[in-house]
Amino acid sequence: MRTFIAIDVNPEIREVAQEVIDKLISMGFKATWTKPENLHLTLFFLGEMDEKAVDSMAHALQKRLQGFPSFSTDLAGFGYFKFKHSPRVLFLKLEPTKSLQRLFLEMKSELNKNKIKYDEQGNFVPHVTLGRVKEYPTDWEKLVEGIQTPKITLVVDGVTIYSSTLTPQGPIYKWVYKLKFEGGLMKNVR
Repeated sequence: MRTFIAIDVNPEIREVAQEVIDKLISMGFKATWTKPENLHLTLFFLGEMDEKAVDSMAHALQKRLQGFPSFSTDLAGFGYFKFKHSPRVLFLKLEPTKSLQRLFLEMKSELNKNKIKYDEQGNFVPHVTLGRVKEYPTDWEKLVEGIQTPKITLVVDGVTIYSSTLTPQGPIYKWVYKLKFEGGLMKNVR
C-alpha cells in the first residue's frame, strides 16, 4: 500500500484552507486542489509498503513516541514552493516549533534504525498542501502577497499512518494507524 505519516489538522485550519483556496481560484490559479477531508501535515512519505511492514513500523514508532509530550504549533500564513519562476505547490505554513522539529527527528531516527525508506525532501518545512499548480496568473507573486491567515493553534498529541489510493478523481486517504503519544496505538480494521 502507498503509505505516508502525517499530523491531522483541526476543523479551523480546514476552514481557513478552503477560504484561501477560494481566493486563489478567484485570482486565476488553476490547480489540483486538496479536498478538505484530505488536508494534513505530511511528516514522511514512505511509498509502497506491504501490510506487515506497516504493522511493524507502527509498533516501532509507538514504542519510540510513547510519552512524547503533546505540544502545539500555530498557523503561520500562506506559502509556496516554486521551480524556476513558476509556483508548483501552494500551502499553509505551520510554525516549525522545537517540539515539532524534535518529533520529526525522533521519527526519522526510528525509521532509519528500522531501515524504512522514505522520500527525503531536504529541510523539513511544516506545511499543509492546498494544491499543485497547473496554471497561474502572470503577476501571481504580487497577488499572493496579500493573502492573510488568522493565528490558529493546532494541538499535536499523536500522528497518523495513512494509505493513499490514487484515482482519476484524486487520492483517497484512509487511516491505517493512529499513534497517540499518551494513548497507545489504534488500528483501523477494514
